[in-house]
Amino acid sequence: MKRQERLKARKRRRRRTVIKIVLAIVLLGGLVAGIMNIDAVKTWAAKRYLSLRIEGTQLTEEEAPGLYDQIRKWINPDQPYNVLFIGIDRGSIPGEEGNTRSDVMIVLSLNVKEKKAVMVSIPRDTKVTIPGYGTEKINAAHSFGGQAGAVEAVKRLSGLEINDYAEVDFEAFKKVVDAMGGVPFHLDHTINDPFTGYLAKGDYILNGEQALIICRSRKLPLGDLDRIENQKRFLKAVMEKAVTIRNIRSLLGILDAAVKYMQTTLQPDMLFTLAEALQGMKVENVEFATLPGYAPDPAPGQPWYFVYDEKKTAELFNNIRLYTSTKTPEQQAAERAQREQQQQQEKAEAGGVDRSSVGLAVLNGARWEGLAGKVAEAMQEKGYKNVKTGNAVNPYIDTTVYYAPGHEAEARAVASDLDPNGDFTITQDPDVTSSNKADVVLVIGKDYVRT
Repeated sequence: MKRQERLKARKRRRRRTVIKIVLAIVLLGGLVAGIMNIDAVKTWAAKRYLSLRIEGTQLTEEEAPGLYDQIRKWINPDQPYNVLFIGIDRGSIPGEEGNTRSDVMIVLSLNVKEKKAVMVSIPRDTKVTIPGYGTEKINAAHSFGGQAGAVEAVKRLSGLEINDYAEVDFEAFKKVVDAMGGVPFHLDHTINDPFTGYLAKGDYILNGEQALIICRSRKLPLGDLDRIENQKRFLKAVMEKAVTIRNIRSLLGILDAAVKYMQTTLQPDMLFTLAEALQGMKVENVEFATLPGYAPDPAPGQPWYFVYDEKKTAELFNNIRLYTSTKTPEQQAAERAQREQQQQQEKAEAGGVDRSSVGLAVLNGARWEGLAGKVAEAMQEKGYKNVKTGNAVNPYIDTTVYYAPGHEAEARAVASDLDPNGDFTITQDPDVTSSNKADVVLVIGKDYVRT
């Protein structure tokens, strides 16, 4: 009988400690982006609900030896608030080993007063020195030292103080995405991974299973680095979707799915404090970065490492610590000036495009009835003669201009004519243009509607 009880307890611990990064981002990063409708959620009932749901997620010193010695509680709002999110795979995919090694590491640094944040992804294969073990990949820190070991490794690498820690499992990851009603996403490369699954390149409203494939698969041209790029783009898409959710029942359903499997040092009151303080924060005020470095080909028989650039890494985290940005104020000002200069140049180049010869397709990705037709009429007034309209397969948050090879100037002209001050995504994609039989495909997103 005692043996059975021990087995049951072990299974419960395993369910609680199998973790994944993105759900923690939904819970806290979503708050950063404004997922919480304070008018609706700032009630005693909602707080009580979250408190009850999160009660069993609190990591104790017994469950995570040494963890509380590694984190320093955030008490000064003038200082950045730093959270380490860890993802660990304990055999969710058949054939994968190393179940206790961390799968993903993301550091969130948040400036509450200025309502901005930076998320830094640390590749799992980053080469580090772990005291007592020598040269290792950073994902081994958790297997050697548990949560405390992971925090210590990140502190040594970044030089940041870590104020809180969070873990979430794969099952919750899928359930949260489904609870959100899916997440719009454009996949740049087909994924054909025997361990994670298959997804063709294209536009999706990702369900939980599909989102897990995108965030898990490393069967990509640049392996783990491309996977990190997919994760960052997915996190942004999650936040953009989250800010549109205002139904209290939906919000609590999402929170319920997340906290059910989460382990963290975060307290419920802290979550509500952050949500209240960060009201009005925009998704565009969250920067995403990857640890700077390179991935050299290993010598025969040697392990593959991601080698971080010590100088650039120190600069990155120093900027985060001082400015909650990946860049200094001077660099930010120079970038703004460069963007303005580029916009002026693009406007000049767009002036030389023969708009009457451009094959243009305008697709409604914002789901506002009649929007594509209205935009098409406006573009025709600008001189476009060959204009088709239709609906995008999936809703779009960001207005996007796709162009066929050799038609970049025309695409930039379309973007400029739509809005001279717009910061729209412009990308070459022969599949999208050929399927719409156009030189340029303009997909109107919700960002354009808001303007």
